[in-house]
Amino acid sequence: MNGPTLPAQLPPEHAMIPVVVSYASETARHDAAFADELRALAQGAARAISAAGLDARWVNAAAPDADADDLVAAARGVIVLGGADVDPALYGAHPDGAWMDSADAAADAFEAALIGGALERGVPLLTICRGTQLLNVVCGGTLLQDLGAGMHREPNQDMVTHPVEIHAGTHLAEILGAGAHEVRSGHHQAVGLLGAGLAVSAVAPDGVVEAIEGQDARWIVGVQWHPEEAESDPVQLQLLLSDFAAAARESGPIVDEPARIPAA
Repeated sequence: MNGPTLPAQLPPEHAMIPVVVSYASETARHDAAFADELRALAQGAARAISAAGLDARWVNAAAPDADADDLVAAARGVIVLGGADVDPALYGAHPDGAWMDSADAAADAFEAALIGGALERGVPLLTICRGTQLLNVVCGGTLLQDLGAGMHREPNQDMVTHPVEIHAGTHLAEILGAGAHEVRSGHHQAVGLLGAGLAVSAVAPDGVVEAIEGQDARWIVGVQWHPEEAESDPVQLQLLLSDFAAAARESGPIVDEPARIPAA
């Protein structure tokens, strides 16, 4: 697959933590501009993932080269990045608009299995944008198919900056701090009916859910915004990945080799 080409950034005396990172990097369902945007976001994620001491096994969700269960079994954490909208058939709804042109059934199926495997095995799970929407669907929730005009995406589909309120008493508040934060978003869908075992940990001023997390002791955090985006505050992703890595370090054996990030 095409993916980020970056050097390992962790000092060699530290063992790397194996994790799976998924997004649909290669699919005919995405136009060239959208594919380029996803790769740029993945580059931003890759830098922070490597710096956090995570040995990323990158997978093209639209054409995975391994079984989801096998990947989760060999990993100590799972990260699902952004991408196209989730097929509403997965949550018992019909498409409402032309946006389904970019949906990819193979990516939906693979990443749903990846998320399900992480939940079943109890390994830390971090999701971003589409990944968070799919997490909610896997847990039995639904999505709002189109938010319409508002603060979450420019008319030309560029990223926007807007505030979110992180709820006190949540795991996300422990990581980033409770209260108001500025985030970078670019989405027109969002969590609808909340999935089983999940809690809302952040909302936008218009009431749209901007983050969810697990209700039990497992490390499950999903943000609707893009902390890996170039203009986002880099501290957000650093803190999220640092906490994720600490949890992943406790979940199984580690490897003593440099991070493997695929060639572009």
